[in-house]
Amino acid sequence: MGEPELTAELDSEPKFAATAAAFARALRAARAWPLVLGLHGDLGSGKTTWVRAMLRGLGYAGRVPSPTYTLLEQYACGDVTVVHLDLYRLRGDEELENLGLRDWLAEPGVWLAVEWPERAEQLAARCDVRLAFEVTPSGGRRVTASAGTGPGIEALRSVRQGVFNNEV
Repeated sequence: MGEPELTAELDSEPKFAATAAAFARALRAARAWPLVLGLHGDLGSGKTTWVRAMLRGLGYAGRVPSPTYTLLEQYACGDVTVVHLDLYRLRGDEELENLGLRDWLAEPGVWLAVEWPERAEQLAARCDVRLAFEVTPSGGRRVTASAGTGPGIEALRSVRQGVFNNEV
């Protein structure tokens, strides 16, 4: 989309969680919604951990299970609702349709945080922000954010300062 990627090299779990929380707070302060956040990375790279930390950053104090088997979990966080999807076990487009994504995508105060969006081509194409997670050789994590749409560019502009320290 012509915008630089943003990256954060995080050498500890507390820094990873703090960055995810700051990311969510910056998006909320910018009123960046609705948004589709595509979370990419190998198993164990931190996708679910990132969403949990985002929710904590938004003040959500309840239990945050992985949606691996339920496919979808939703969380009301004041003026924004976070819908966390894990498409790893998705069995087809019909199953995706049954989750009610059309309705969620029509809601103004919603973030869809989608793990494994590449398993649903039409949803992957709608990702406003793509977050790529990698485990580094030192055991830390690298998170790279890139925009996929105009709203994604605006969202990343709102989080650039103070959240993602290094631009690639």
